[in-house]
This record gives sequence, structure tokens and C-alpha cells, in this order.
Amino acid sequence: MPFDLREILRQTEATTSDGALPAWLRDSWSDAPGFIATLAAHHASRGGPAPKSRPGQHHDFFHDLVVRHADSTAPALRTWDGARWQLLGYRELADRASRRAAEWAAQGVKAGARVALVHPLGPELLVSLLASLKLGACVSVLPPTGTHFLARRLTRLEPAHISAEAHQAPLIKGHEALLLRSKGDVAPGFTSHTYKPGDTVALLFSPLVDPPDTPVPLTAERAWNGALVDGLLTFGLGAGDAFAAPGFHFLQHQPALLFATLLRGATYVHLEPAEVERAPARLTELPLRSLGVSPALREALVRANKGALRGVAHWFRSADDALDWESWRDWMRQRDVANVPHTHVLIDAAEGGTMLASRRHTGELHTALAPSPGRAWAFKDLNLSGQEAAGDVGLFTPLPDKGRPPPFVLLTRQREQYLFSGTRDTRREGRVYPSAEVIEALADLPFCHGASVTPAASAGTSRHAPHVLLLFTGAEDAESFAREQDARRVEVRRRLELRLGAEHLPDRVELFPLLPHRTKEGRIDEAWCRAQYLIGALHQKSTDPMFQALTALRGRLRESVRAPGEDERTGSR
Repeated sequence: MPFDLREILRQTEATTSDGALPAWLRDSWSDAPGFIATLAAHHASRGGPAPKSRPGQHHDFFHDLVVRHADSTAPALRTWDGARWQLLGYRELADRASRRAAEWAAQGVKAGARVALVHPLGPELLVSLLASLKLGACVSVLPPTGTHFLARRLTRLEPAHISAEAHQAPLIKGHEALLLRSKGDVAPGFTSHTYKPGDTVALLFSPLVDPPDTPVPLTAERAWNGALVDGLLTFGLGAGDAFAAPGFHFLQHQPALLFATLLRGATYVHLEPAEVERAPARLTELPLRSLGVSPALREALVRANKGALRGVAHWFRSADDALDWESWRDWMRQRDVANVPHTHVLIDAAEGGTMLASRRHTGELHTALAPSPGRAWAFKDLNLSGQEAAGDVGLFTPLPDKGRPPPFVLLTRQREQYLFSGTRDTRREGRVYPSAEVIEALADLPFCHGASVTPAASAGTSRHAPHVLLLFTGAEDAESFAREQDARRVEVRRRLELRLGAEHLPDRVELFPLLPHRTKEGRIDEAWCRAQYLIGALHQKSTDPMFQALTALRGRLRESVRAPGEDERTGSR
């Protein structure tokens, strides 16, 4: 069906208070290939060398993201290193990535090879990402944080190669033989790989997928189409525009945000919220075409208290962040952004970018949104049967869904509007909490006789429930338990931060001088732990002399029946 792109762009840029969905948006869901083709034609006509990618046929990411913009005077990346801005231009990026690709090709990196990129957001990540795409590799981006966190994902991924800086080698212990060498002294090659639409361009560890250590395949078609829609419509970027999203979750949003920015020849501006708090003016040294406002950035700006936020044409927030109305209203008043167009979006890099987006509004925050343009989807039943939802509450399901993770986003339909109603399961800050990884990271603590993680009751939505770590220390006298509590909590948090990263610390740590129930297979009975904690039984038992005596007796019985050489934390408990 024909799409009037001029009218679509006009409506995209305009703010609205009308809740009705435009006809072109509904049509774009039913005719996604036709809609993407229309956008691609407009994208190709905006001057400069033509893109090599053809929707539905083939995709050359290296050419379209970098080479096409080599003559741009705007940098591809602008990052704050703690003392000054680092600029990485498109031509320099193309040269460095080409040299790195030539080095890696000599080390055996081939099309389709799995390459893990263990880098923080910055120049090294971008160069390695583009080098991988030039060779046709299948990339995975991982932040260099947490030894157990990385080891678990590298084991699941089974990469053929790993890119990391030399000082990060201790984080990938056991995988050192896979490290790629990058000196930058090899002559660059000239050809770049072309992916077929169904080729897997990335395996991403989305924190929105349960369990979060599951590598999710992203096809070249989803990645390129998502970058096109986001760059052109969601964020409205053009050549030379600046884009920033400080504090947005790395694994949830990358490389989708980088793809959208580079595809349009714009500049990705990166600095941490803490740096914004120290020097708020640094955020808008360049006028920002689009700014992502995370809760961390919002709070940093509030604490800085430097008046109006100037130079921002559009801002957006993540729909799965806690909708703290008062905090958002206070921030909007303090920074004088009520008249700046804003949207709220739900982005998952493993799905290629934005899945849900609102239309642009000014004034008060709003909650209505809709599936992203050009994305085929279905409104399916809550029981995961696969059938269409019969009522007005259902699961947002990107199509095709075969071989994809189960849908988790709840939408409520109100006439032509949709409301983000949370998630099918209990989450923290919209993301799956890695309970199994937390328990595993603490298994070798000398005072840990079992652990469990349970979400606690919350006044907020289910996706923001606080998570409590329940740690059982076994039989010990009340005086010893009380004396060691504080030191043990410190050790628990230290170990989790070292092994998994600070973001995975539980909201609360509860210690109990008890032994947990276990299943016949020897695993912790999670349901028992959760129920006993939520009704207060664990607290009562931990202070009851009778239960303390029973716990001591159980401990001695287990010690007496334990076979010689058998580990004391086997399934016999």
C-alpha cells in the first residue's frame, strides 16, 4: 500500500493531545515490508553516497553506518573521558575499524564467527563493533563488569573470539586463548561483508529475557529495519544531529542506539550521569536533537539544580522505568522542559530497537503508546497459548515469534490507545533479576548454608518489586549470629559487586540462623523460602529457642550421616 512519507514525517514531528492512532501507523503494522521500503527510499535520497543495503535483500552495515558518512564534518562519537571530550570522526572510525578488521581476519575471524566484545561504551567498543560487522561476524556486546557475570555469559555464548583491552584480561579468566590482538598497524582492507536478511548479526544478552543469560539472536533485517525506524522517526535524527542517552542500560539498549545514530550520520554523545551532576552544562554543549532521560540522569540534574535545560529539541523516557509522577513533574518544572516534545519508549536491542513508542506530547506526562511503526505484531492471550487475546488485556508479541523468547509486555487496549500495564512476571526496574546467578555467586561463602531470592510486596507495579536475598547461616548461638551479622552483610555485598556488578546487588539482605527446606533432589525449596519470609515465619523461627534447638539438631544429624569426603552442601540437606 502507498505511504505518504511527507505526511508521516509531519505527524511524527508534531505534538498531539489526540489519542487516536494515525491510519499510516496501523497500515505500517500490516504492511511492514512496504513501509520499510518507503522509509529506505527517503533515507537513500538525503544526499551523499547511496546506502548499499536493500530491505528484504541484503544489508551492508559497515558501509551504511560509517563509509557512507566518511565526508561528514560531525563526529560519529563524542565521549567524555573524565578530563576532556574525545571525538571519533566517521573517516577515522572507518580507517581504524578497517585496520582492526584486517588484523582480525589474519587471526581467523570469518563471516558468521561469534565475536564477544567486552568493552564499555566508548571508542574501543565502536571500533571493534564496526570491525566485526565489516568481516560479517556475529557480535555480542558485554560490559566489562563482574567475573562470574562474564564467565556465565561467555560459557553460554561459546565465542570463537573475544575483543577486550589488556587490563580487562582478569575478567575473562579461562578464555584468554580467544583474545584478539589489535595494534592498528596493518593496512586496511577495502571490501565489507553483506549480510542476508535472515543472517544472525548479533547474539545479545537482553536483561528483558528470562533467564537474562540467554543469548538472543538478532537478524540483520531486524537490526537494520529497527535502526532505520528509530533514527528517522523515533528520534528524528539527521546528518550532524547529536543524540545522547546517559544512564540507559547498556545490555538493554546497545547496539540498537548506536546503530540508529550512525545509520543517520548523527553524533552519539556519551557521558555518565555522575559527570552531568558535576558539570550540567557539559550535557548540552552541543544542541541535542534527542535526549534520553533515565532516572539516574533525572536525579543528577535535580541535584545539580542549575535551572532550565536548554538546547534539547526532544526528550524521551523508558516506559519500563518506575512511573514516579511526582519526581518527573518536579524535574520537568525545575528544568523547564514541559514545552519540549517528549515521548516514552520501550527499547530492546535484541528485538532491533524500539518495540513500543508514544506520539510526541508537550505538557504533563502521558502513558498511552503503541507498537513501533513498521513492526509486525500480535495482541496475544496472557496464558501463552498463542491465541489472540479475547479481551482488552494481552501480550505484545513481535512477529514472527517462532524461535523467539516468550512475550512479556502487558498492554491494555482502550479504544485506539494502548497502555503499558507492566510485565507478565515480577521484575526490578523493568528487567529480570538474575536470582540464580546471585545464589551461585554466594555458594562458596563459608557461612552460607543456602540462599534464595524473593520479590517483596511493593506499592508500585510488579516490575519494580524490591528483591530480598534470604541467606541461611545454619545452626549457631544467638550471640555469635548477632555479632557477625553486619560483617557478613558487608561480605555478601562485596562478593556480589565483584562477581556480578553493583547493579545486581539485592535491595535487602536478610540473614537467618536456620537451615532451609530442600527438595528431594537437594535444591533449595524456593516456594517454601518465599512463603516463610513473606508471612514472617523465618523471623519468628530465628528468635524462637525451640526452633534454634531443632536447627542445631538437624545440623548435627546431617553431619553424622554425611559420608566421608562428601561435601557438606550436597543434596542431603
